[in-house]
Amino acid sequence: MQLVSQIFNLFGHGIPPDKLNIIFRGIVVARILYAMPAWGPHLNVAQTSRINSFLKRAYKCGFSEKLLTVEQLLHSSATCLFNKMHQSTNCLHNLLPSVKALEYSLRNSQAYSLPQCKYQLFKMSFVNWCLFSNV
Repeated sequence: MQLVSQIFNLFGHGIPPDKLNIIFRGIVVARILYAMPAWGPHLNVAQTSRINSFLKRAYKCGFSEKLLTVEQLLHSSATCLFNKMHQSTNCLHNLLPSVKALEYSLRNSQAYSLPQCKYQLFKMSFVNWCLFSNV
């Protein structure tokens, strides 16, 4: 709540809306995105709706130029990080499973061998979540 009151104070000081959007994305959205790939898949419906309502309120108040949702933020941040993981120089590259040899290609399929996930918590870890959701 302290962060929101700080932004409201900036709005009262006459900062133009385009600059306010930059500040909002730089402070608030950056804090939400900080660990989004790690904790995003573990959010339940109540937590998702609470964050979405905050982002909707920020849009209505003029802090954000476009309406953001948790699903959009999660998908964009996960896609960006997962694409970076494919580079062999990335430190997270070793977390990816082995590449399976495809003898034929009938449709677009997963290039990695999928692990067996017995527990939901293991399936919702970042790498497995990306592999199973085809990010």
